[in-house]
Amino acid sequence: MPGSALPVGPQDSRGDGTGLRFETGEHGGDYPDDMPQAITVTDAQGRWAVYVPLRVNGKIVVPDDRVH
Repeated sequence: MPGSALPVGPQDSRGDGTGLRFETGEHGGDYPDDMPQAITVTDAQGRWAVYVPLRVNGKIVVPDDRVH
């Protein structure tokens, strides 16, 4: 929308990830694996975002490989 400012998340100006810091949260969850349940990404300017698994009705949504 014109005139509205959207929040800006972490930026990777080089496009290779060298300016980003990745931190994993608690591991495990719904499946017997070691996948992190949250990943925090922080850029050189201190902007950050937390990525978590997509859940529907409390269950993690596993992507269908046929979508690609």
